[in-house]
Amino acid sequence: MMVERTKEVLSVVEETIEDGFKPSAKNVATKLDWPLQDIHRCLNILEKEGKISSYHKEVLGTERRMVSVKRS
Repeated sequence: MMVERTKEVLSVVEETIEDGFKPSAKNVATKLDWPLQDIHRCLNILEKEGKISSYHKEVLGTERRMVSVKRS
């Protein structure tokens, strides 16, 4: 089940980037209508697998976890 969820998260991240936007964990959670902690869990898995990298950035006074896809 977690594998399917991480694939969905990765798909949303890739689509967001293709649309010209920078994805954040909160943005992905909103698009999938999932709890933010579930998104962070999936992002942690994807980061450990080397499929994404993430960094923290302040956006409108709030710290956000931003996501980028690692291309091979």
